[in-house]
Amino acid sequence: MASVLLDDADEIKAVRSLRNCDKQRILLVDDDDAIRALFRLILSTVMPERRFDEARNGREALDCFSGGHHAVLLLDLHMPVMDGQSAFLEIEKLCSARRWALPSVVFCTGFAPSEIVAKVVESSSMHSLLLKPVSSEVLVNAVRKRLD
Repeated sequence: MASVLLDDADEIKAVRSLRNCDKQRILLVDDDDAIRALFRLILSTVMPERRFDEARNGREALDCFSGGHHAVLLLDLHMPVMDGQSAFLEIEKLCSARRWALPSVVFCTGFAPSEIVAKVVESSSMHSLLLKPVSSEVLVNAVRKRLD
C-alpha cells in the first residue's frame, strides 16, 4: 500500500513540476487561409491582450508550438503535410519530453472526428471539438473556457 501512495505522491509532484503554458498565446492551425484569418479576427477582437500565431498544417503547428508553448491550440483535423490528430500526438510527445503542461486543444473539423480524437475530447474537459461551420460565439466561448 505504501508504494501506491508513494507512486501517487510522485505523480502529483511530477504534474506540479511541469512548466505551464503561456496563457497569452493561442495557436491557430488551419490549411485554409480564410478560416485562419476569420478565426484570428474574431478572437483578437474579443481578446486583444492575447498573442495569436498561425500555422497552415500540423508540421508548422509543431514547429511554432515548440517555440511558444501556447495555452490553446485551435487545430483543424484535415490538412496536408500533417493532419491535426498527428500534430496533437506529436505535441503530446514534445510536452512529455520537455516536461511542459499539455495545452488545451479545440479541434475543428467539417467531418466526423476519428475515434482517437473523440476519446481525447471525451476524456478531458481541457479539450473540445467544434464542427465547422462554427459561430463566432461558440468559437469564442470554446477558447475562453480553455483559458480559464
